[in-house]
Amino acid sequence: MAYEAYEAANKQAQKAYRAAMNRGDYPYLPALDDFLPYEKTAGEKYIGLVEIPLDLVVGTKTAGRQNSFANNFMPLLGGETEFAYKWSDLHEAQLQEGIRDPIVAYEYMHRFYVMEGNKRVSVLKSLKAAKISAKVTRIIPKKTDDLETKIYYEFMDFYEDTKIYDIWFSQQGSYDKLIRYYGYEPGKVWEEEHRISLRSEFLNFRKIYKAKGGDKINITSGDAFLAYIDIFPAWQLQTNRADEIRENLTKMWDEFLTLAQNKSIKIVLEPQQKEKTTAGRSILNRILSDTSKPLKIAFIYEKSVENSAWNYAHEMGRSHIDQVFGSRVKTSIYEHAEYTDNSEDIIEAAILDGNKIIFTVAAQLANASVKAAVKHPEIKILNCSTNSKYQAIRTYYCRMYESKFLLGVIAGALSETNDIGYMADYPIYSTIANINAYSLGAQMVNPRVKVHLRWRSVKAEKKKDWPESVHIISDKDWIKPEHPTRQYGLYHRFSDGRIENIAASVCHWGKVYELIIRSIMEKTWNTEVEKNKNRALNYWWGISAGVLEIFCSQKLPDGTKILVDMLTESIRRKEFSPFESTWVRQDGELVHDANDRLKPEDISMMNYLASNVEGGIPDLDELKDDVKEFVQLQGGF
Repeated sequence: MAYEAYEAANKQAQKAYRAAMNRGDYPYLPALDDFLPYEKTAGEKYIGLVEIPLDLVVGTKTAGRQNSFANNFMPLLGGETEFAYKWSDLHEAQLQEGIRDPIVAYEYMHRFYVMEGNKRVSVLKSLKAAKISAKVTRIIPKKTDDLETKIYYEFMDFYEDTKIYDIWFSQQGSYDKLIRYYGYEPGKVWEEEHRISLRSEFLNFRKIYKAKGGDKINITSGDAFLAYIDIFPAWQLQTNRADEIRENLTKMWDEFLTLAQNKSIKIVLEPQQKEKTTAGRSILNRILSDTSKPLKIAFIYEKSVENSAWNYAHEMGRSHIDQVFGSRVKTSIYEHAEYTDNSEDIIEAAILDGNKIIFTVAAQLANASVKAAVKHPEIKILNCSTNSKYQAIRTYYCRMYESKFLLGVIAGALSETNDIGYMADYPIYSTIANINAYSLGAQMVNPRVKVHLRWRSVKAEKKKDWPESVHIISDKDWIKPEHPTRQYGLYHRFSDGRIENIAASVCHWGKVYELIIRSIMEKTWNTEVEKNKNRALNYWWGISAGVLEIFCSQKLPDGTKILVDMLTESIRRKEFSPFESTWVRQDGELVHDANDRLKPEDISMMNYLASNVEGGIPDLDELKDDVKEFVQLQGGF
């Protein structure tokens, strides 16, 4: 029987060998010493005796025995050799009592290379075993800016906390996200029962995911697992039947395909609308007017409309929808979706109420929105945020950096001290672009201007007062209806405490909602899907779409007003972009060459500040406790 097993393994080896040769690949096991000169490493660390996943054992440490095996670790030598007899004896021993002696292996970049025990590995791989006992020494790579190396350093920290080798990611930050999902902070050692739970849940998921064809998708099983537990709780992987997990995977399959795209996120800069003749528009209106049942649309708010300036602005947008579409739509609001369980229940309630379009009006509701959209693909769910990676929902937001640039122009022109202020909310990607645009606008008209940056979301002990030289400040864009204040938009702060408003940035949410609803009614929503298969669509509209503008005080000097109008029109016609010219980061690095506009993805994902900004991006531990989760969700630094 052992000899027959060797023959079968040898056939697998010959097949793998020929396939590799046909592809032009190396047909034998890779030897770590051949491609890793010592000077490229940062040292070694003995890990000890551990159980390691066999699928991560990929080669040998030295070149001594590598040609005895094909690159799948199956034996290449003939059946009458001493090698074959020893291999067969090991196979028999494994069947009778199990191979007990551990191998000796080196681990480098989350892969294992065998120093002693190649035949043991080969035998266990032929029997499709999951793991093997090994005495492991880790070779640590030198720190570089290479993405895989950065991820590996995150893995080493994760391993110190969990002692789990199986999980690997392809994106930075994934290990921290996984750790926090299980209720831990990075750097805290896990309790044994939680380690066992995570490993069991992951391995159960991976088995079903691979059986369904996950290996054909260009993401790691860890990437897929993290996306899955974002939607379906991890504990269900131990309690659900295999067919229930397969059904959930089917619902999520398109999301895995989206993750595998090199450019999985599509930022849509302009609304897509059909050009219709007057007659065509009349026919559409008549069809929609004749519909017996109005299209039901829900707006879900994290808090109430009365106590939130943000929600009040969107509620004005909902009123615009009612006025524009009349009896063709029926809108309703759902408030206080503040907590995870509550928000999911509220979205489900809106679906049960018959709403076919749901707007979740807070980035904090993004995950709950994705969960509902995966479960109910027939419902169109949109979340007001930026940079969603899921195609199940679409996000929408205004390109606020365009209006912030114009406010910066005004601030720079009016400043008599060369010092202006910017009050920011949360250290997330879109906010950073707004700060930089404001600083560049000011610098355009005043090369000596400095922008003093302050954060509303930091802890009390981290807050700083404005310097006495700062009189002109850019602050929040919306006012709470029950607490009116002049501290919004761009204002002048006088020494006696008086405030005079200069200009304000306004996003016309009603127009945003109108354009989205028309795209659904006119079917351009569907054509966008066809053009961007397996990509997450993010609407990021601005001045050119008519959804964003600034209002200026009548006291603004005529020359400044003319300049702002000219720049606004140039942006509207796409002849000018706030990030078009050469500018310098705080670290002295040039952002890009002159006359080369930054791509939308580069703007939305900015994590650095312009050189004329005084201040920095706060660390997570500097933030108020109630905003940390939101910052992590939206892309904090």
